Amino acid sequence: MGVNGIYGLSGSGMDIESLVKVGMMSKQNEYDKMAQKYTKNEWMKSDYFNISNTITTFNNSTLHDYKLSSTMNAKIAESSNSAVKVTAGSSAANATHRVEVTDLSTNAYLISTAENITRLNSSAPQSADLKDVLFSSFSVDADNETVTYTTNTVSGKARTVTNKLDETAFSFTLSNGNGSESKEISFTFKEINEGASLNNLASKIKNSGLNITASYDAGKDTFFISNTKSGEGNDVSISFSSTKNPTSSKGDTIYSVTNAMRFFNSLGLQQSKDGELVPGTTAAFGKTSTSYTVNGEDGHIKVDGKTYTLTDNKATVDGVTYTALDKTSSTAVVTISQDTDAIIDKVKSFVSDYNKLLSSLYEKYDEKADSNYKPLTQSQKDSMKEDQIEKWEEKAKKGMLYHDQTLGKIIQNMRSAVTSKVEGLDSDYNSVFSLGISTTGLKGQLVLDEDKLKKALSEDSEAVYNVFAKLGNKTKTVNGQSVEDTSYNGIAQRLGDILTTATRNIRTRAGSSADITEDSDLNNLMRNLQTRMSNFKRMMRTFEDALYKRYDKMESMLAKLGTQLSFVMGGNS
Repeated sequence: MGVNGIYGLSGSGMDIESLVKVGMMSKQNEYDKMAQKYTKNEWMKSDYFNISNTITTFNNSTLHDYKLSSTMNAKIAESSNSAVKVTAGSSAANATHRVEVTDLSTNAYLISTAENITRLNSSAPQSADLKDVLFSSFSVDADNETVTYTTNTVSGKARTVTNKLDETAFSFTLSNGNGSESKEISFTFKEINEGASLNNLASKIKNSGLNITASYDAGKDTFFISNTKSGEGNDVSISFSSTKNPTSSKGDTIYSVTNAMRFFNSLGLQQSKDGELVPGTTAAFGKTSTSYTVNGEDGHIKVDGKTYTLTDNKATVDGVTYTALDKTSSTAVVTISQDTDAIIDKVKSFVSDYNKLLSSLYEKYDEKADSNYKPLTQSQKDSMKEDQIEKWEEKAKKGMLYHDQTLGKIIQNMRSAVTSKVEGLDSDYNSVFSLGISTTGLKGQLVLDEDKLKKALSEDSEAVYNVFAKLGNKTKTVNGQSVEDTSYNGIAQRLGDILTTATRNIRTRAGSSADITEDSDLNNLMRNLQTRMSNFKRMMRTFEDALYKRYDKMESMLAKLGTQLSFVMGGNS
């Protein structure tokens, strides 16, 4: 509808709306071209973003293994005796060793040996509640926030006592034997009243941060405490202070530690070592005995005649880790050799992973656009169904990165990194070609000859590691500045550097997210297009209004002429 909103008064019969649309067509076409360009930039940005994600995943995850000596120079360690478990790092020499385990390192380990833990509440013979273990009667005065209970002293004398609910009912100090590493473990009367149990006690011990764990077996009514680390200095120590509850109705005679002392006496804690209870190690607490400690002990292993101390039954000597599982009655023979099969499998995996990445990059680089399919205008979308739009745009999105310079540079650098030799190696095996890897076709796909790789490994056991994972740590001067000389790095290290640079270049070209406010080439272009489109849209509205005004004026003139003609014709009749 026009500016004045009324047509046809002149009787001209003209379709003004259609005339305005025709008059706007060239302007709309110009706007649509800008919108299509914006859409193509969006699609290009999306393609860059997907490539960046693919490269980053490959660099951070897949490529990581090929930089490790543990995978590219894997070793096999075998022991003739099951008492000694062995693993070999990549630095371990291919050799044979003789090993004896003199004794094992032990954990500080305590087991409650009483047939049943004594409960002062005799009506609950195997209750896990601390209330039933510690007190024969227990009642709470909620109004006064006090508790009255009957318990026994360490010597066994019954006492009835009243305390505040927020005071301590049960308290002891736990230490792992490493100097200042200790923790007070306690429960208030309120916690006891709310159902604190032997399992809760075990949890507090486990969560003390002391490398000490505990558990309660309800079926066997048995409590366990142990240091999670073996060896000398890793102990379990239980002790008690003499701090009393200030509101105790019995003055200085009843302390929070009394309940804990009696509790531990009722457990009958005893040291277990090498699967046996140690005689004479039962814990007993009283007025003159307020602490008890069980020590971890070191073990010893002899490797090639030299004795080493074991703190956790492990010792690493010359790249080989020995784990003692039992004492040896005879010498264990340990053999270290190269894991050729594992190394070959890794090289095969690299060839596959590299080819897959390179192929995905070439797919976008070689993908041509179909000139018959351009981004749809809004009017075109309005006349199509959703599935039609989807199929059209699937074809229109192709070729966004056809022969793209940024992508082409990544491909070129990847191929160069793989095929260039590794400088500084004192070996004939200094490139992938020397290891039996060759390229095929115009797109640089790798092919592996396993027989040549096996021969290389038999002649130079570190050939694969050096070609793939070696870090040269060399520099060179470029434009007066010292930079890394990557020609001395293995190909996995080189690829890592190249792909890191690639993601940085993509970020410069397209940004790092869908947001276009970030500074990048495409984002800047798209923001500029947004501004131009917004300004052009305002100009189009102004132009459209002007057209309507022109046709309004024409209609008014025609109506006036019609009136005059009617007057003249009427006057001659």
